[in-house]
Amino acid sequence: MNVQTSGTIRLASIDDIPEGQGREFHVGDRYIALFRHQGQFYAMEDVCPHAGAPLTNGPLSRGTVTCMLHGWRFNLHNGVCVNLPNAPAVPTFPVTVHGYDVYVTLPPNEAGAQ
Repeated sequence: MNVQTSGTIRLASIDDIPEGQGREFHVGDRYIALFRHQGQFYAMEDVCPHAGAPLTNGPLSRGTVTCMLHGWRFNLHNGVCVNLPNAPAVPTFPVTVHGYDVYVTLPPNEAGAQ
């Protein structure tokens, strides 16, 4: 079992994330949304800053994911809310693909640090 909660970790196989969809992964205290959009993979915190809803099941369109609860749209590249520019951004994480494996680089989890 992988207990690593920061650094570069393997989250999935490329076949685990269908095109145009996202999947949620629980890593330590974090919930990570991993999306596949137009052949690219994107990772972000799986929590909308508005009301805490998960982003994983939101529709992907034009490089954004839409929160199903209230329609906030977040840029997959940088987490910025495109329809409410003053809203808090969702943290995003670098993604790399090696062969068939998808890796995400996570910063140290401050919530777990003492």
